[in-house]
Amino acid sequence: MAEEISKIISNGINTYTKNPNLCIPFILNIVTIGLTAIIIAIFSIIYLFGSLKIEEYNTPEALSLAFISSLSNHIFEIAVIVIAGVFIIMYIASFFTSGAIGMARQATETGRTTFSTMMESGKKNVMNLFLAEILFLLLVIAGIVFMVPGAMNVDLNRLSMGENMLLIIGFVLWIVYLLIISVAFSAFSYVLVIESLGPVDGIIAGFNFFKKNASGVFLIILATIGVSFVFGIIGSIMSINSILNTIWSFVNLLISVCILSPIMTLWWVRLYMTRTGKQVYFNDLLAHPNDLPKP
Repeated sequence: MAEEISKIISNGINTYTKNPNLCIPFILNIVTIGLTAIIIAIFSIIYLFGSLKIEEYNTPEALSLAFISSLSNHIFEIAVIVIAGVFIIMYIASFFTSGAIGMARQATETGRTTFSTMMESGKKNVMNLFLAEILFLLLVIAGIVFMVPGAMNVDLNRLSMGENMLLIIGFVLWIVYLLIISVAFSAFSYVLVIESLGPVDGIIAGFNFFKKNASGVFLIILATIGVSFVFGIIGSIMSINSILNTIWSFVNLLISVCILSPIMTLWWVRLYMTRTGKQVYFNDLLAHPNDLPKP
């Protein structure tokens, strides 16, 4: 029989303790995206404001007007830079996500994983995952249709709740829609990488996996939310003191990137592999889910 969720959680943690290198993709992802964002920002500033001669402006107000004028004259270029930046960052994230899932699969399957697996899995699946993420983003944007009727009838001169109830209802429906598709397609990236599928096939396979294993998916999501809730409470306590809050912000980031993200990836990968009859590493043995001892 398939592993119980409690076993998936404990075995995932155990796998991580034997493979702390699983944190490498997440660290590289944060660093690479950060450096990329800085480079894009510097390029944008030079491109948009490089021709301004600051010494020619006598007052801060005049300089501010000059900056605003420069921005207004480059609206199209700004839009292109923002969209290109988003796609570049999505592509980088897709590479390291693919690498992390590949490493998690190898660790779940054999008990050990290596950095080279990250590179191989990243190169192999980056484009398919990138395109799948774009398709999912389009699904998210499609939900705006719920707000169209209200937006078409909104009265800006009468912004009371009663007058614009249709817009409020549309917004609530969009939020519900986002929650539904986020849960229904929560496993598609793991399925896509593990099975080496194309973008459309990966999304469909991820949804089909959810339909057959909805309870398991919900429980993993609840476990993830539970962990986040605990850390949220700790953060609230630390916020009482500014020094502790600063220290906790750094510690929380470190824990999230180096520990929680790899472990949660292992949970999702192990859930999929045990629910689909794939080979898994269990108590120093290789086994199929049907070979696992009953609880």
